[in-house]
Amino acid sequence: MLNIETFIDLGLDPGSANTLMCIKDKGLLVNEPTIVAISSDSEKLIAIGHEALNMHQKMHPGIQTILPVSNGIIGDYDTAQHLFRELLHKAKPRILFGIHRLVTSVPISITEVGKRAFFDMAEHLGAKETYLVFEPIAAAIGAGINPFDSVASLIVNLGAGSTQVAVISLGGIVSGESLSISGNQINHEIVQYLKEKNSLAISDYAAEHIKLQITATDRPERENRLTVKGFNLLSGFPETQEISTAALRELISTMLQEIILAIKKSIEVLANKPDVAVDILEHGIYLTGGGALLNGIDKKIHSETGLPVTICDDPQTTVSTGLCTILENFELYQPVLINNKTKHKP
Repeated sequence: MLNIETFIDLGLDPGSANTLMCIKDKGLLVNEPTIVAISSDSEKLIAIGHEALNMHQKMHPGIQTILPVSNGIIGDYDTAQHLFRELLHKAKPRILFGIHRLVTSVPISITEVGKRAFFDMAEHLGAKETYLVFEPIAAAIGAGINPFDSVASLIVNLGAGSTQVAVISLGGIVSGESLSISGNQINHEIVQYLKEKNSLAISDYAAEHIKLQITATDRPERENRLTVKGFNLLSGFPETQEISTAALRELISTMLQEIILAIKKSIEVLANKPDVAVDILEHGIYLTGGGALLNGIDKKIHSETGLPVTICDDPQTTVSTGLCTILENFELYQPVLINNKTKHKP
């Protein structure tokens, strides 16, 4: 007998770098790059996810890749819809009637137009009910924090496309900010620096590897060496270079400073809510998202703010874990969700 399910409840975390999907009572089933490869001539789908990523920056003119999600927002509607449908099919190929309930995470800066794009996309995926939840709230739930608690929590979700800073209490966002500083932007700056200073062209993925090798808390004058392979723009040949980490560390530190300033700003606006500020003093800051894997970022933020900093377990999947928890306890968490009939602002 075929194992065919009638309806599923789906959680969708559409990140700029990776898309994660979870299904109620099944857990996380999809964690793949948010990228699609198509034929340049026919626009026919060639590959998605990991397979498409392997083609990226190695393709011939007959193939092009598309990144349909930027800063947590759908940038290419048709491609995003196609990607999500194919990823869902890979995870659960036998669904008789489709999606009963879909909950997707969105940045706190999302506009009404951005919300509508997600609602329309969910409708075309066949979802009977669709709800949105702000990323920091989903991250808090995934970290085991009760968003309805009167004790406030400060969540910093360090994503590939954006950074979300939010103080959460009593089921809402007391203060918060969405920043363009992100893992992808740090990678871009590393690529540009090596191109300008070393005449060395590297891929975004090589930059990601370099970023994770650098410790944010090392003293600027401490110099280590990294071996980097790339294309020498002067000689016109690939080569291996030994590069200093000191300047790159300073580059990363400058960008992290913007995140730290946003954290301070989110606390400073609590002058008329001193009890909320005291909660943060006592419980500190919770880091989620792939950027939390940057070596020493917790120590860097602690040294600048004086607050305790906790990196959540498996920070890259904290939001999707929160989505699973919401689906499994829907009535409990429904007050923090946005549907297409409610006006809900952070």
